[in-house]
Amino acid sequence: MDNQQLKKVKLKIHGMHCSSCEILIERKFKQVAGIEKVKVNHANGKAELICSCEPDLHQLNRLVKEDGYQVSSWDERSNSSHAVAHKNTFTDYLQIGWIFLVIVSLYYILKQLDFLPAISVTQRMSYSLIFVIGLVAAVSSCIAVVGGLLLALAGKYNEAHPNLTGIQKFKPHIYFNAGRIAGYTVFGAAVGVLGSVMTLSPKVNGYLMILVSVVMLMLGFQLLHLFPGLRRFSPKMPKFISHKIHDLSTKESRGAPFVLGSLTFFLPCGFTQALQLYVLASGDWKIGALTMFTFSLGTLPALLSLSAVSSFAKGVFQKHFLRFAGVLIVLLAVFNINNGLTLAGYSFDFKQPDASPVQIVNGKQIVKMKVSGYTYTPNRFTVVEGVPVEWQIDGGNAAGCGRVIVMPSLGISKYLIPEGITIITFIPSRTGDIPFNCSMGMMTRGSGFTVISRN
Repeated sequence: MDNQQLKKVKLKIHGMHCSSCEILIERKFKQVAGIEKVKVNHANGKAELICSCEPDLHQLNRLVKEDGYQVSSWDERSNSSHAVAHKNTFTDYLQIGWIFLVIVSLYYILKQLDFLPAISVTQRMSYSLIFVIGLVAAVSSCIAVVGGLLLALAGKYNEAHPNLTGIQKFKPHIYFNAGRIAGYTVFGAAVGVLGSVMTLSPKVNGYLMILVSVVMLMLGFQLLHLFPGLRRFSPKMPKFISHKIHDLSTKESRGAPFVLGSLTFFLPCGFTQALQLYVLASGDWKIGALTMFTFSLGTLPALLSLSAVSSFAKGVFQKHFLRFAGVLIVLLAVFNINNGLTLAGYSFDFKQPDASPVQIVNGKQIVKMKVSGYTYTPNRFTVVEGVPVEWQIDGGNAAGCGRVIVMPSLGISKYLIPEGITIITFIPSRTGDIPFNCSMGMMTRGSGFTVISRN
């Protein structure tokens, strides 16, 4: 076709939330005769079409209406009925505030009753929380692309085999989800191995945790429709990878559903990418495999009963569920940013506990500490500059990440032996503060050494 006959058309797409929406709309528009190329940007809602004729807006709207989007001319974008569909009202902010108060109050009540489960990814973030993140992703726009892939694959299979029984028609769903679980597990383990090969320092792990938390924070803001300008900074895979994966849905090979399901690991989803960064920071293939396995299980109910869940997750239920999930994710992100800062060597605990006395024996400062669960006793010490420190740690009752002690400013990372005393030695070279914590920065706040001058 002569390029002179092609024209560029700009449209406004209302209702987009993330890069998954971009992929979904681009692929649907490319099915329309006369449209040669499509480029969609969810941050500003713009769709740029290269086509041989003027597109029919009614046809384009029919294609994406069921997915919750609306198409209008770029010039008429401000007049569309959906132009301000996601702008929060005073009532919306009031509901967000109430949800925030309920969650925070419930947290402190459970904490006082000593009935609070671990909220931070093993021995780090609880797998129950990861499963919940999968459930949240399954009713957010992140699942739109994966669900569309599954439906396209099943439709292609059923069209090629019209005489199959109901159970036989369900086979692509089984293979796809089995491949998805297997792929997430294997690729999660691979990311964990990559993290171990990179041997990241505790300080770098802290910064990486902060990055993970910032990604989660932006996801929470998106679910709550807060700060829409931040969408342009959301991380995403190159689009050509997503489109290549989608192209597999047209293959008729029996192994295609399994392969396609496993490759959804690389599709754009902020929740997936946040957990991928977390696994990278863990540097443990077992944590990587179990984390991504649990997350894929969380998305499984929605994919196995796609039509039922999609209808159930719309309207009032979806609105309130995603709002609750958004507040929870924001709170978790803030909590983990604090952990990341602690792990990177920054301490912002304004209420410093009294420092425990340190004995000097044979020219060494003897420091004794016990780790019980996720608590250091005592957790604050005053030592003298230039005098060697022998730090004796009883870690027999340590739990989870509490089995690792890190001192970012000194580059020390030590696993605590389950029986007996673990000894860490160092010489404080200058006055100031030397914080320490677990490998996830979630232990007793304000823990550290205050180094004073000999004089």
